Formats: sequence, C-alpha cells, structure tokens
Amino acid sequence: MYIMSTVLYRKYRAQNFDELVGQDHITKILKNAVKSNQLSHAFLLVGSRGTGKTSTARILAKAVNCLKPKKDGNPCNKCDVCLSISNGNFMDMIEIDAASNRGIDQIRELKEKIEFAPSKGRFKIYIIDEVHMLTTEAFNALLKTLEEPPEHVIFILATTDVHKLPATILSRCQRYDFRLGTEEEIRGTLEDILSKEKLKVDNKGLDIIVRNARGSYRDALSLLDVVVNSQLRSEDAKKITEDEVRAVLGVPEVYMVNDLLSALLDGDSKKALSCIKELEMKGTNLVQFINFTLEVLREVLVAKISGKDIKEYSFSKGLQLRDLLSLIKDFLSVERDLRNSTNQILILQMLIPAYSKGESVEKKSTDTNIVKSSVRKNTTIVEGKSESVEVVNTDVIDLDITQVEKNWEKIAQGVKPLNTHLFAFLGASKPVTLEKNELCIEVPFKFYKDQIDTPVSRDIIGKVIFDVLGTHCRLKCIVNESVKPKLQSSADVVLKNVPVIKKKEKVEEEKKTFAPRKVKADVEAIFAGM
Repeated sequence: MYIMSTVLYRKYRAQNFDELVGQDHITKILKNAVKSNQLSHAFLLVGSRGTGKTSTARILAKAVNCLKPKKDGNPCNKCDVCLSISNGNFMDMIEIDAASNRGIDQIRELKEKIEFAPSKGRFKIYIIDEVHMLTTEAFNALLKTLEEPPEHVIFILATTDVHKLPATILSRCQRYDFRLGTEEEIRGTLEDILSKEKLKVDNKGLDIIVRNARGSYRDALSLLDVVVNSQLRSEDAKKITEDEVRAVLGVPEVYMVNDLLSALLDGDSKKALSCIKELEMKGTNLVQFINFTLEVLREVLVAKISGKDIKEYSFSKGLQLRDLLSLIKDFLSVERDLRNSTNQILILQMLIPAYSKGESVEKKSTDTNIVKSSVRKNTTIVEGKSESVEVVNTDVIDLDITQVEKNWEKIAQGVKPLNTHLFAFLGASKPVTLEKNELCIEVPFKFYKDQIDTPVSRDIIGKVIFDVLGTHCRLKCIVNESVKPKLQSSADVVLKNVPVIKKKEKVEEEKKTFAPRKVKADVEAIFAGM
C-alpha cells in the first residue's frame, strides 16, 4: 500500500507569499510592506479554518528576519533563519496557543520576556493563535504592550471569531481578512499535489473532496490524505475511484437521495419509509446525508433558476420551483433538529406524513410569534371614497374565489391564536374577487382596513393563507362605501345643535297658551349624529 511520510497539509504548506492560494489581496500588501520596510507592530489575521492564517504568519516571520530577502518581498528560504523557521526551531519566533494559554499569568510571563532583544534575527515574532480565547483580564494585560511594544517585537494575532475580540484590541492592529477558497482554486491545488505525488483520482471523486472541503484548503488536503491512506477497493494502490472516495468519507450514493426525494414528491409513504430504513441499515451518518441532500437541492435550485436541467438527479424532472423551495425549507429544518436529537432517524421519518397524499396533514409553524397589538378607539370620520392597497406578493398557483370563500372562516380561525384583534377584523370582512392571484377583501370601515394593511398583519394573513390554501397571493383590501359611518362625537357637535333659549317673556306667553313643548325633538337635536 502507498504510504506517505508526512501528512499532505504539512508537506505542502506554503513557504513564501506566492505559494499562498486565493489570498492575493493580502500577500500583495505584506510583500510591499516588507520591501519598503514599513512594518506594523501588530497584525491581525482573520478568517475561517484552513485558509492560510498560520502559514502567512510564519512566512511574514521569515520575510522580516531573512538574511537574503528577495526583491519582491519574499523570503529566500535558503538562509539559516528561513530554514530554522521552516523546521520550527527558530528561537525568536514564539507561537502561543491562546486556547490553552488564555490566562493573565501567561500574558504577564510574555510581558516579562518581551524586553529581551532577539538572539538571532532582526525581530522577535510573537504569533498568538486563536487569540479570541484569551480571558478579559488577559486582554487588558496585553493592551498596553500591544499598543507600544519594543521596536524589536512584532505581534501576529490569528483568529476565526473576530467578533469576540474587544474593540481596544482591534484598534491596535492591522487587520487582514482571509477568504475561503473557491471550488476551482481548491481543485487546482489538489490536482497540483496529486501530480507531484503521482496519484490519480477520478474527476467525480475529486468533486466530492472539493465539495466536502467547503472552502478550506487544509480540510481538502486532510480529506485527500484520508482517502489515499485508506484505500479499500482499488487494485492499483495509486488510483483512487469515486466509490472509494464515497466509502471512505461516508458520502451517500446519489441514488439514495434520488429515491427518497422522488418518494416524498410522489407522496409514496411506503417507499419513503423503505429508503430511510435502508439508510439506517447501512449505518449512514444522517447528518452527512442531510448535508449532501441540501447540496443536491442547491444544485437543482441553481439549475432551475438558470434554466438548465440536471439529468443526474431524476427527481428534479418536472419539479416546480415552489415544491423545490418547500423541500429545501423542510430539510433545513431537519438539519437543525438533528443537532440536538438523540433519535435522529425519527426526525427524518417525520417528513413522510407532510408529503403523504393519503393523509391530510396541517403544517404548523414552529417559530410563530404572538403579536400583541394595542386597540385604540376610532375617532376618524370615514370618507366616502374607497381606497385600495396591495399587500402580499409571492409565488403562484391557480385558485378560485369559491375555494377562498369556503375556507375564509378557517383562515380567520388560523389568525386567531396569532392576533385576536386581527381575527375580529377578518371576521367582519369577506373575500370579494380573486383575479390573477390577487385576493380582494372587503371591510366595513377604514379603521379595519388600516389595521389589516400593517406589515405585521400582512405577514400573519399571508402565512395563514399559505398554510390553508397552499399558496401565497397578493392581498388587496377595500372599504365598503355602502356602510354609513357615524360622525365623530365632540363638544363642538353637541354645542352646535343646542337650541337657542328663548327670552323669558316669550316663555311666559307659551305657558299661558299651555302649548306642549316637543322635548323629544330638542333632545334629538342636541345629540344628533352621536
């Protein structure tokens, strides 16, 4: 069997700035700084794992201490300093793992030693990896030293979680953000290493490694290392097949994803249950299976949007975009639930009833927010003209107004647990027309319309309509002009209608004539319109 002497990511670690892949925006600046001798006293390297932060720190340590630096700012990699740093025995480069040396005592010890001049190089380099793991006290102890270190000291801090660093640390460092590698860059790196190692991997097998690396160069090389050192099926020890890559990395077969998704979309509960049972019998890692399924669904989504067709995935033939989005949302939900579940197979089996045609399953949102809205009295005089406002807008299926009318009470009941006031408004409304997927509802008063037109109310109604009718539609709300609104009650209206009091003489004359007064008419006149 083919055996490697050193793991690939260490054997092929970048030794100069030009060998760093995908970080040209950083290496260009660092090379210019080295050439012009305009070096900062503190560098902060930020990025995901396996993107080259530690390699860059070591290359920078070489470049600033190199005895024969190149004109472009790269180290020579031939002098004693460069060789010592490459071998890890250069006394003036101190690497500190902040995850295990995170306390204030370690920082105090560092501050005591920092005053000593470098023994061999021009600069003493302190590389603090995973610096975000330091305690608050340790950060505070480091602040002054980081702000004004001795001239012979350069700090290089590296972290994957920059948001955990205090602002006082960030302001004292030059920050460089490392980006994840693209699939083309990682594939190119792997192909270059494979050619040097005189190995061959099937193109599809290489695609699997690249996809599982998720932008990390180190992860890609580690996965390749595992595959090379764990060959199971190849007759030629230096030729790696797609099946071997799948077997070693635990990546499920494409047919398993096709079969399960096809069964779910067809509403075939028995076949879907059989597919999940097969996963269980083979001991498939369900987290990996769900991740692979989501990757497949992403490829299909991109293909659908681009107007292409992927023949490899049979379930995607004739698949509507709405159904595809529903699948993606459900599998994302499964992915979240798997992390905290001790019965992972059950989480996956719970998908089956949701797609079964033999049963009616009402989906309920798990992230419903109870919306509390304050009720205010309507003192607005309603105008005679009706107004209309468009509310919700998303995807389409053909509906008939009779379907909406039959389910309107159900829609109102679905709104009730989310917003009782909105439920009351919908109870007094009715669907009028449905044209081009635009639902028009009629309300008796403008106040009702104003409440329904709020963004919160639109979101609630849209969600319930989707749950009940299986589609989103644009919503238009109008006021019924035939309903006569009541005028606003105010002191001005009352005073305006108070009858003029007659003079005393006229009142006495009326008493003599014994004419009965119309008390009822006067009262009605005072409170007219209330």
